[in-house]
Amino acid sequence: MQLWLEIEGKPGRVELPGGGSALVAFMSFAVSRGFGATHPLIALADRLHDQHGVRLGALTTFYEAEAEDAEDRAKLELAWQAPTTLRNDLDGLARAFTEDPTCATLARRGEGSSLPEEAAALRSLLDGLDESARVRLVYAL
Repeated sequence: MQLWLEIEGKPGRVELPGGGSALVAFMSFAVSRGFGATHPLIALADRLHDQHGVRLGALTTFYEAEAEDAEDRAKLELAWQAPTTLRNDLDGLARAFTEDPTCATLARRGEGSSLPEEAAALRSLLDGLDESARVRLVYAL
């Protein structure tokens, strides 16, 4: 899996170190919270939300990079978001990993040990963006 950041008005996609595979896996499992599935990354998402107050909305707003039809293009367009919201979710994730060793344990059990580093790399890409900018997260399998 590969994750990229797109910045509206700038050509191309920004690649994350290591391809962002742990982060996109976490995001994919976080989307399935509340549907009864069990996985360490779902438990991590629940913990981030319930114990640490991380909203996760920005981290669950992403779409496949290559649109195949009009429906995909429409959904891809809906993935644009404010960098501030994404920054807040990433800051909350980083804070939780610093304060709570259980977060690292769940990430490791879900084969996402590099999640904090990938999240920090994404966070650094958002620095300096104007608040009127829009960003979106896109992935490929």
